[in-house]
Amino acid sequence: MTQTEKLKVAFENYFNALNTLKNLGVTQNKKDFTSQLGEWLVETLYDGKRAESGIQKHWDIDTPIGKIQVKTHSKSDKTNARWSNLKKTQTSEINFVVIIVFTKDYQLKEFYNAPWSIVYEKIREHKDADRIYWDDLADYKIQLPKLPKQEIISLFGEL
Repeated sequence: MTQTEKLKVAFENYFNALNTLKNLGVTQNKKDFTSQLGEWLVETLYDGKRAESGIQKHWDIDTPIGKIQVKTHSKSDKTNARWSNLKKTQTSEINFVVIIVFTKDYQLKEFYNAPWSIVYEKIREHKDADRIYWDDLADYKIQLPKLPKQEIISLFGEL
């Protein structure tokens, strides 16, 4: 098989997988896979519903426990950045912030769920963007085996 033929097969497999994930409700479009994966995971774990618009202000998932803003990352082993950009805006529209950290291969690595009031107080303002540092939320890090719906969590690697 030539390099071009291998590329053709790889692209066909990739595009078929994207279409299947959309049909299964994991993704809503072909933009920003990582963010949509995190939103789907939170929606599924907390029996919620995603915002109708991808540009919904403040929150991403409406759940029985409240509205959740989701921040999702896929990090390489060499990346030292341990923060999420999160605008420091006073709002009553967010109840919780969930931060999901995947490895570069989408193995679930870290999961944080913190009340907005706590997150808001810990956001640090920077000249380029406001940030929440994950280590500042250590008390809200959930051990992966303690997350609900372990059959879904198991899709993202061994715990």
